Amino acid sequence: MYTYFWIHLDTLGVFGVLTGQGVRDLSKFFIIDIREVYMIDGSKLSFAENIALTKRVVDACHPCSIPVEGELGKVGGKEDDLVNGDDNPYTDPEEAREFVMRTAVDSLAVGIGTSHGVYKGVPKVNVERLSEIRSAVDVPLVLHGTSGVPDDQVRECVRRGICKVNYATDLRIAFTNGIKDYLQQYPDAIDPKKYAACGMEEVMQYVMQKMDVIGRTGNA
Repeated sequence: MYTYFWIHLDTLGVFGVLTGQGVRDLSKFFIIDIREVYMIDGSKLSFAENIALTKRVVDACHPCSIPVEGELGKVGGKEDDLVNGDDNPYTDPEEAREFVMRTAVDSLAVGIGTSHGVYKGVPKVNVERLSEIRSAVDVPLVLHGTSGVPDDQVRECVRRGICKVNYATDLRIAFTNGIKDYLQQYPDAIDPKKYAACGMEEVMQYVMQKMDVIGRTGNA
C-alpha cells in the first residue's frame, strides 16, 4: 500500500507574530517531493487580523500547492492562556463561513470546548456547535486538544464532521512512560536508542488504538 507522508508545520502564527518574518520567509521551509501542510494560528488576534494573516499565508502557499490549516475560536490550555469555557471560546458558525470564504483556507481548526495540555476534569465537547459549523462551511474541520477527550466524544465529533484530530500531550505521555518502564527494568542503561525505542513502541500502540477510535485503521 502506498502511503503519503506529510510534514505539518504547526502553529505558524506563533513564529510569524513573534519574529515578524513567518509569512515572507515561508519559501525556505518548502520541501520538494514531500507533502506539506501549514497550520497558521491567528486565533489570538481579532477576527479581521486573523483573516488578514491567514490569507497572507494562503497566498504564499497555494502557488506551491501547499494546503493551509487556519484556526478560528479558542482552544484553552497552555498554548492559549485561556481557561476552558472562559471568554466564549466557541467558534461562531457565521464567522467560520466568512473566514473560509475570505481566506480560501483548506481546513479549519475550530473551538468547541477542547483544551491543550492535561485536563483537570472530564472535558465536554460541544457537538451541537460542531454540527452548526459543519453546516456553515465546506472545508475539512480539525479538532485540536484531543488528548484526554473520551473516545465516545471523539467518535461523535468525527461523525459530525471532524476530519482531523490532533493528539500531542497523550503522545508525549506515552513516549515518556515507555522510557520510564525501560529505565525501571534497566536502571544502568545508557544507550538512548534502546529506551527511545520503547518510547516509540508505546506511541505506536497509542496511535493504533486511536486509529480504531476514529475508524481509520487500514486507511493511513
